[in-house]
Amino acid sequence: MTAWLRGGGRPSVGISTTGPKPWLRTDAPGTCPVPEEQRTWTERWLRWCAEEFGPATSRREIALSGFVPADFTGTQEQAERLVRRIGAVMGADVSGIDVLLVESPEKVQGRKHQVGEYRKVLGRAVIELDRRVAARPDAFAGLVAHELAHARLIGEGRIAGLGISRSQEERLTDLVTVHLGMGVLSANAADDYGKVAGYSVMPVGELTDRMLTGRRDEPLHRMGYLSPGEYGYALACWSTMRGESDPSWARHVRASARDVLMRGLAYRAAQRQAGAG
Repeated sequence: MTAWLRGGGRPSVGISTTGPKPWLRTDAPGTCPVPEEQRTWTERWLRWCAEEFGPATSRREIALSGFVPADFTGTQEQAERLVRRIGAVMGADVSGIDVLLVESPEKVQGRKHQVGEYRKVLGRAVIELDRRVAARPDAFAGLVAHELAHARLIGEGRIAGLGISRSQEERLTDLVTVHLGMGVLSANAADDYGKVAGYSVMPVGELTDRMLTGRRDEPLHRMGYLSPGEYGYALACWSTMRGESDPSWARHVRASARDVLMRGLAYRAAQRQAGAG
């Protein structure tokens, strides 16, 4: 399966064209690439993120492909170093967070199993990470980003009183990774096609207990509650909030999310030109 088939984007092919092709999208620039409900949800909560964490300025660091060192193998020392580095990007104080590496047993490989969790133990934050995910370093970085987003939302007391469901809280957690500079790797982790397990976030227990689970019931890796297309529009909104109409980092985004990102940028530019955005 190719990314564009699942994600709603168009195939990126190295051929010249002399006219419109029926399989290519012809959406007008003024057409939003996501449903209205998703558009309003994304824009609303990104504004909330800006109020909570500060504006999405062009000075904010962005983690791109290659962010994780090439020699990363998932040792305890490397994982702790990566958590510190991602924490620096996301503005998270990780000094009070313990990193626990686990390795899911062979018997659970091939079906749903836990690959990540944020929780409090005796008042101290712990993020648990499945060492097997380290075989895909950028996906591992996305996993860390999701758990640190929980730390910023839950650990810093920002989520209380919002009155949202747990599934919406998880979606907001994914959106926080976008606002805090980890969105490219989070989007790519949501669209990491391959032959082995997929990932999805599932809330369990109380608000201080969040886990990421994996499954092998579809031919792609899937991490998070947002789809690649939803990440793409979130990145488009975030880019315009940063004052970027043609971000150089877009080439680091995988195909299906990048397609929505580019169409989202065109839509938002048309809205601004019309005086609606």
